[in-house]
Amino acid sequence: MTHSRLVSNLAADGRERSDFPVVCESCLGDNPYVRMTRAYFDKECFTCCRPFTVFRWKPGRDARYKKTEICQTCSKVRNVCQVCVLDLHTGLPVQVHNTALGVNPNDAVLPKSDVNREYFAEEYDRRVRASGIIDPYEQEYGKVRTNDTILKLQRTTPYYQRNREHVCSFYTRGQCTRGTECPFRHEMPITGELANQNIKDRFHGVNDPVALKLLRKAGEMGSLEPPEDESTRTLYVGGVVDGRVSEQDLRDCFWVHGDIESIKIVGQRGCAFVTYTTRDGAEKAADELCNKVVVKGLRLKLAWGRPQAPRVQDEGVSGQPEAAYGGWFPQQDQSVAQQYYYMPPPPSQGGTSLYPSMDPQRMGALVE
Repeated sequence: MTHSRLVSNLAADGRERSDFPVVCESCLGDNPYVRMTRAYFDKECFTCCRPFTVFRWKPGRDARYKKTEICQTCSKVRNVCQVCVLDLHTGLPVQVHNTALGVNPNDAVLPKSDVNREYFAEEYDRRVRASGIIDPYEQEYGKVRTNDTILKLQRTTPYYQRNREHVCSFYTRGQCTRGTECPFRHEMPITGELANQNIKDRFHGVNDPVALKLLRKAGEMGSLEPPEDESTRTLYVGGVVDGRVSEQDLRDCFWVHGDIESIKIVGQRGCAFVTYTTRDGAEKAADELCNKVVVKGLRLKLAWGRPQAPRVQDEGVSGQPEAAYGGWFPQQDQSVAQQYYYMPPPPSQGGTSLYPSMDPQRMGALVE
């Protein structure tokens, strides 16, 4: 999304004044009409303790009001959302990026002590006034390196469930009398490792329970074991459900690993089958793209395809193939076939087979 420029206010003694927040799509909500309130210097930033402009809005009908928690200076240094303090591009915590990229969390971008924070703020304003650049960190802002761990864990779609209302405290004690009119959720709170989260720790990338859970999840993700059948050269691609992924999109994603023989998309089942010309190409694609296939913002599932069993040509009583039953049922299910389909009677002595509507006697006529 497009971020606004910072409005310079020298009389505010280093305080930050902005026109629009830096937020992710999940925190902004799915409502296309958002009404925001803006309060200049209404709160201190959780990380640098500088007063900044606070924005408050309701992202959806059944959502709670959300507001910015950190200033835009800290947000742009880390490339994180001002509300949830998660990466704007991948939706992952800072600790996940630091662990995946091998960054030492002690090498802090922003200082933690009071004196150093004041020096950092003054230096920031000095660079803005001297260079005339609205954002002195524009060289680093928005440019995020990536690796296999980040590709496996990154969020490709907004997570609006994060905006739900808080749990009703009266309901947990059995004292809520408002029933369905209560604006809060009537469910028992979940106490676990994710119950206690600290914005400051999340920003600096330390002691983040969400990051620890995601890193454990990344460690449990295994690779695709190739099947024993050496003739299998087909990969199954699941999650093609909304019709946005075309055959050319899949070809652009898979062709770099080997020559492709064919690509078949089954729209009714929401899947596709990619067949390589060689087994080595299929194995290379399975190793490189396992848990990392993202096409047009859709995360697709990858697995080895199963070889299709050959059809057995069942023969009838007279030695005719199964086409005598229309190809619907094999010979052993002939009773089931007769239950749903009327089978014409065997030829009569005269060589003429009559259907019920063709038999005059069944219609009440007298045959002389």
